[in-house]
Amino acid sequence: MQRKKENRALLIGAAANLFMAVIAWATFYYSNSEAVFLDGNYSFIMFLGILAAMRIVSIRTIKTKTFPLGRFFYEPLYGFVKGLMILGVLIMSVSTAVIRIVMYFTVSSDSIPMLIPGPILYYALACAAICYIVSIFYFQQNRKIGNTSILLKTEQKATFVDGTLSLGIGLGVFFLSSGGGGDSSSFIPYLADSFFVLILSSMLIKEPLTIIRESLIELAGGALQDNAKREAFEEIIITNMPEALKIENIFISKNGSKYIILIYISTDQAFYTKKDIIDAKAKITSILEADHPHLSVDIIPEGTSITKSSNIWRKTKGK
Repeated sequence: MQRKKENRALLIGAAANLFMAVIAWATFYYSNSEAVFLDGNYSFIMFLGILAAMRIVSIRTIKTKTFPLGRFFYEPLYGFVKGLMILGVLIMSVSTAVIRIVMYFTVSSDSIPMLIPGPILYYALACAAICYIVSIFYFQQNRKIGNTSILLKTEQKATFVDGTLSLGIGLGVFFLSSGGGGDSSSFIPYLADSFFVLILSSMLIKEPLTIIRESLIELAGGALQDNAKREAFEEIIITNMPEALKIENIFISKNGSKYIILIYISTDQAFYTKKDIIDAKAKITSILEADHPHLSVDIIPEGTSITKSSNIWRKTKGK
């Protein structure tokens, strides 16, 4: 079920991005806007990335001798590469805008083609609407599967960035049309979209950096960064853990759509059998698997753990 929802969402997103790339390149031809050209390249990169994401969905659960737990690491790896690509597009957008501005003020406006506002405005408004609709669609589909898909989360953020850049181009053209677009001696007909690209790029830079950071944490096997989901996992574990098994700590990690849960229990004056551990693990796993089909749960009777969780100590003391 999760695979079908992911694939359907990604397929719709791929079609939308290919369509936007084609109309962006056509708009660039008629408008002389470098910002539109870069926006089209961004959409095409998104299209290629989604094709890779669909391939990952189809192979991530396949187990081999080399990857006995599956290939879920492809998901955060994809997020990391996609984050770098988004960051690269933003850097390219800023660089192009800066070069255009510098050329205007230091060389000559004759070397820079004047923007033609009509095609840009229609393109920007259409693409912004498409991007925001697709971004909301990604968000809703991911929520239906418990926000477990890093692929849909990455695409949702990337599409939001694309839509905001497109909207910025539209605002730039609106400023151009209403603030002196008819005066060829003004800088506005030449640099309107460049200034808006700079402003929006500075606002959006956090999105790819967040994707890169979260992907690296998952690839490195770090702790789950979603606090709400971690607390929900902990609550279910504590509620369903037998009294005989005293929890010392819980470590939760995420690798793509696969969750890894390590439950550390005390060995100090503890009286339990191997069957107690097996039964507790089976019960907790069956409950969590209802919303998280790719799950690994282990109960470790060592009494010490990788890190301590104040939430766990607070909850267990209150029992």
